[in-house]
Amino acid sequence: MPRTPSTARSASKINASLAAAVARSGMDEQALLKAATREAYERVTLLLSTSFADFTPEQQRRIQALVGTEGAARREKPAKAAKEDLPPRFWLPHSGATWSGRGRVPNAFLSWEGTVAHTEWKKTHPDQRFPAYPG
Repeated sequence: MPRTPSTARSASKINASLAAAVARSGMDEQALLKAATREAYERVTLLLSTSFADFTPEQQRRIQALVGTEGAARREKPAKAAKEDLPPRFWLPHSGATWSGRGRVPNAFLSWEGTVAHTEWKKTHPDQRFPAYPG
């Protein structure tokens, strides 16, 4: 993208020094501008990466507004993958309630644990907490 000249007072000084630098270096104006921009970018990133925490919070906000980022230290989190439906691992035969075994135990399973049916089932399945889903 071509650069448009500025109309500020300092722009005329920059344009004059740019013309003098072009004449001294023997490079064309575009290449010299590209090299100067690259050097300025490296200097700014070095300064910000090494001493961003040393700026006051107000200065940090101003820098972030100028740069146009949410935060130099903060990065956007990657999007989470869509949750897939997991097949059920446990079920309650009397109610048909199912549970995949992930996350919090559903209330139906918690309330079934203290019942007589649970006690009878537990006698024959001492190593399991809930009945396995048939399938």
